[in-house]
Formats: sequence, structure tokens, C-alpha cells
Amino acid sequence: MIHVVANPAAGGGRAVSVAGSLARVLANLGEDCHVHVPADAAQTRRVAEQVAPAGPVIACGGDGTVHDCLQGLMAANATMPAGVKPTLGIWPVGTGNDIIRGVGTAPTTDENDFAEIIQANRTRTVDVGEIFLEGDDSAEVQYFLGVLSCGFDSDVNERANAMPAKVGRARYLLGLAREFPVMRPRWFAIDSDGTDHSVAAMIVAVGNGPAYGSGMLICPDADMSDGQFDVTVVTNTPKHTFVSVLPRVYSGRHVEHPSVIAWRASRLRIDAPDSVVFADGERIGPLPATIQLVPSALRVLA
Repeated sequence: MIHVVANPAAGGGRAVSVAGSLARVLANLGEDCHVHVPADAAQTRRVAEQVAPAGPVIACGGDGTVHDCLQGLMAANATMPAGVKPTLGIWPVGTGNDIIRGVGTAPTTDENDFAEIIQANRTRTVDVGEIFLEGDDSAEVQYFLGVLSCGFDSDVNERANAMPAKVGRARYLLGLAREFPVMRPRWFAIDSDGTDHSVAAMIVAVGNGPAYGSGMLICPDADMSDGQFDVTVVTNTPKHTFVSVLPRVYSGRHVEHPSVIAWRASRLRIDAPDSVVFADGERIGPLPATIQLVPSALRVLA
């Protein structure tokens, strides 16, 4: 059974109709398919957890929908037989659609092409990032597929996510323009696989995948299947330098600048004052946080 989880708010309300079109194509191919339209993030996670053992779960929406489905799939993963991994499909109908950039194939928006991928069960096994917020004893472990970040970009995300959906793709750039005048470096205490990488920085990004912010290649060489995170840090730098480097993030060339440092790791502990963690574009919570890689944890249709 194929389960399509559609976010009714994604794509300006298009996700549900798109999910219905995909279900009809799959039915015509003789596949059993059910479309779910959860009311909120919590229900999305519950549905994904419940149906994961039955077959592929298709997240029809943006990166937020993928992120919520991932939480359910990882919860189901703990109860599935040894050697069996849940399968996620991504049908990108959101604003940024950054997670799919790391899957290793160009996203398709054609129902027939995507149905073919599902029916052929073409998948790759990917790693998943695990996050534990140390300051909240009641907090559950959370997971991410794309990029985790803190610092200036998280502050921008706080602003961008507070804007109405109708702002669309421009809201990240608008949030950036509003945050820039008050931006400031923070001292990030970073333990990376037992090595001290503490530094005064504007941005700390931990990439399982390469992109965030609607196409910003903050960790351009990140590979979801290599068993390591790519860590990118934009160090304390004058504003005019920061502005000159920022446009390079769309090509990934920012990593060539001397104010940017990068390395790879499988486990990090990060702490900084007044700093919030975002992952896959979703607000996770305040630092300190421990982030570690769960290798080969998930199958993704590709």
C-alpha cells in the first residue's frame, strides 16, 4: 500500500489536489493508494508512523511536510524488523523544496514520472541527523534530513516563518533584510567528534544535505549517504565582508572565502547564548544541542 500524506496548506493549497492526481495515476497502474490530509504537524507525524510498515510514505508538500513525516518514519523505524527501513518519497509542492536537492536527483512534478519511480521502487539509502536539546528534559529526540543551523540564519528564519504564507519565496530574503541591521556574532562552543572547534561566528550550519533557504548551498558538498555531516561556519567578519560573501552561497563558492571554515563530523555538541536551532527550515528549540548522525537510517525514492 502506498500512502500519500498531503499538507493542505502547501503550495498555496495545491498539495491536496496534486496528491489526488498522483493517487489516480497510481490506481490506473494497479497500485493500492491512500491519501491522508492531516490537520497539523502532530497528526502528520502520527499518520507517517502508523502507515510506514505498510509501504512507501509520500510527503506531498514542502520541507516542513517532509520533516514531519520523517519524525513519524524514524519512530516507526525503531519497531520495524532488523534490516527493514521505512521508505520516504518526496513530492515537492512547497516554497523552498531544499531537502530533495540532497536526494541526488532532480525533482519531478509530473504525476506519471513520479508514479513510475514509486512503482519501480527506485530508492537510495540515506543518513539521518538526530538532535537532542539538552536544556529541555522533556524534549524528544528530533530528526532532520537537510541542514541544521544556528546563528544569523536562524534569526532570519524566526522572522521569515512569522510572515504570512502569501509572501512565498521572498520571505527568507525579506527576513534577511530585516535581521541584517541588528546582526551580531556569537561565541559558539563546539565539540566536534571530541575536538574543540569553538569560535566566534555569524552562522554555524550542519549539513546532511547541501541546501536551505530556497536554494542556498550552505554545505555544497554534503552527501546524504557518506556517513558524515558537512559543517560550515561563517566566522566573525565585518558586515561589508559578510554582504560580499553572502551571494556566493547560491553557487556554493562561499566556502572558498577565508572567513568561512568547513570540516566533517559525525557528532557535535553546540552551545551559544540566545541562539535557536532550526533544521529543515523548522524551529527545533534553544541551544545547547547534541547532533549526531544515524547512518543508513532511511530509504528515499529517487
